[in-house]
Amino acid sequence: MTLQRQHNLNEAEEWFFRLSQKIEANASLRHLDANIELEPFFRDLLNRLFGWTLSSSNWTGPINQDSFDLDDRQNRVAVQVTSSVDSTKIRKTLTSFLPSHRTDFDQLVFVYPVLKMPDSRADFSKQLAGFDFAPGRDRRDLRDLLRAIQNLSIDKQDEVISLLRRELRPLGSALRMGADQNVQAITAILLYISAGVPSSEPEDQPDANRKMLRFREHAAYLKRQFTEYVHCYRAVAEARRAVGYDAVRSVRCAAWLRERSLAALMQHGDNAALAFDGLVRQLLDKVHASGNDCDDSAMRYFLADELIHCNVFPNPVADA
Repeated sequence: MTLQRQHNLNEAEEWFFRLSQKIEANASLRHLDANIELEPFFRDLLNRLFGWTLSSSNWTGPINQDSFDLDDRQNRVAVQVTSSVDSTKIRKTLTSFLPSHRTDFDQLVFVYPVLKMPDSRADFSKQLAGFDFAPGRDRRDLRDLLRAIQNLSIDKQDEVISLLRRELRPLGSALRMGADQNVQAITAILLYISAGVPSSEPEDQPDANRKMLRFREHAAYLKRQFTEYVHCYRAVAEARRAVGYDAVRSVRCAAWLRERSLAALMQHGDNAALAFDGLVRQLLDKVHASGNDCDDSAMRYFLADELIHCNVFPNPVADA
């Protein structure tokens, strides 16, 4: 297994572990809202893992119907997302599902937001009446989904990891025991990128307008990275104060960002949008590899702010 695949699986496993803990806590407190809110997350996750085109059934049919939550009518698959792992729940669902929907679907899948579901030896033949349902095949827990991630290509794995980070981000924040994870993450990044000795000098007169002219095709996208995530200003400012963002450290950070951003531009054929996103992923991967969390928006604002100061995608000296 390659290092990147192992890294992706380790991160997915961590997110699933946190999710299962949250569901367990909700069950003990009898909070059901989180289970309902998970339906869109599993819709998007299952579509990526299995190539389905699931939609949310509770928006097109009776709200919170008993028999299924998601459906793909083209592939004839219905999915129920539930934290109830006992056979009673399955019998109740089958009894409700089959009379009305057996002609619309060939498969009913139960997805459990837990790491390990109990084995089922129950006999459902009375409820099935010939419908093709096998507990060993049609019940899936988070371990099953982790195995599905393992079989994806690297690019598809990256899509899944990005989804997990976006959708389950609050679980990471909750585990920081009240600390601001974004401040901690940006602080760690500043320490990391300022560790080396700079090999170049920053621009004497940063010209953000000239930069936007260079990247006319992607200028609107680059501007949005600042305007849409400006609410992360405080986290970035606090991180800079925490590390002592003085003349020496700022020059070292600028040198690292210039070198890596120019390399990203070269890698992506001068596509500034793709290069910017690649730099975001590079720094987020560094944060996650250390066992910490960071909002995607905070990292985007940090890099956008550095872009305005011409430390990201610096203007060529020859054009000055």
